[in-house]
Amino acid sequence: MDDPDVRELVAPSSGVHVILPGYYSPPRMGLIDPFTSDGRVIFFLPWQGNTIAGTTDAPTEIKPNPLASEKDIDWILSEVRRYLSPDINVRRGDVLATWSGIRPLVRDPKAKNTQSLVRNHLVDVSESGLLTIAGGKWTTYRQMAEEAVDEAIRYFNLSPKPIRDLPGVSGTQMVDDDTDLDGSCQTHQVKLIGAHGYTKTLFIRLIQHFGVETDVARHLVDSYGDRAWTVAALSSPTDLRFPVRGIRLSPLYPFIDGEVRYAVRHEYAQTAVDVLARRTRLAFLNAQAALEVLPKVIDIMGEELKWDSRRKDLEWRETVPFLASMGLPKSKLGASREDVESGGLAIYEPEEYELYSRHG
Repeated sequence: MDDPDVRELVAPSSGVHVILPGYYSPPRMGLIDPFTSDGRVIFFLPWQGNTIAGTTDAPTEIKPNPLASEKDIDWILSEVRRYLSPDINVRRGDVLATWSGIRPLVRDPKAKNTQSLVRNHLVDVSESGLLTIAGGKWTTYRQMAEEAVDEAIRYFNLSPKPIRDLPGVSGTQMVDDDTDLDGSCQTHQVKLIGAHGYTKTLFIRLIQHFGVETDVARHLVDSYGDRAWTVAALSSPTDLRFPVRGIRLSPLYPFIDGEVRYAVRHEYAQTAVDVLARRTRLAFLNAQAALEVLPKVIDIMGEELKWDSRRKDLEWRETVPFLASMGLPKSKLGASREDVESGGLAIYEPEEYELYSRHG
């Protein structure tokens, strides 16, 4: 709209990630290899109890739920094998989840080489005065915001003003950030939500107060900071001597029922996919585990949002295809809720059965 003749600024690139069991990587050590077999960069890191490996980098078309191709998965696995002992075989059946993300690489509109791509972000002001920021990634969003605002201040000769009436940002209590919002950039001083009451020993207090399991307490504090108190308070009693509260969604991971209620009440979650992929990370960690907990998630959300049976059925029909984009095997895509609740998914497929040399 600003310039009908402008060339495309963003070039979408596909990045495929693969999730493997946690035993493939040390708990606090990872590696990055900038010189793979074909020159691409790959990383191999512990992540939320599992191992994440990736990523590919290839031009792609933009799709709502892109699928990771078998070619990309095989390339990542073949590269991973080079880092491990020769007697360790990384198998396709070890893959717990895989997905394809689309990163926005950008072309500098002022560059002479029109094909050159910028791998971080770019701030540009057109002749008419339209300021554009493009590219970048989740981990640099605060830096991107700072540079965009700085450029706007410089280009348009703006005068930032101080803020005196500070909003409450952590829970319902007013918290002093000890930061003077005088109009200058304070992004390096302002704490993220959940950081105000955080301490390294907070998980111990959570265990002692609510009787949650240790790995659950660590997970809640790492994920929610001081808001872990609210999540734990929303968790159901277990009717056990210990843990006292916090019913796990999956026995394999520390996600608990209170997180679903918290996602609905405090984080605007409206669908099961919101919870499984965008509030927790279960869909990213283990696609089949996400399918197995789907009935619980739908039922808890149904209680919170007053869903009827038709809406619950709709959630099932829309979530299972989404899990296909997270690596759920094709053989599981036709699974019904009854199949999951009856334990039918626990039966090995032939290819899964052949992964193990001992059977009973």
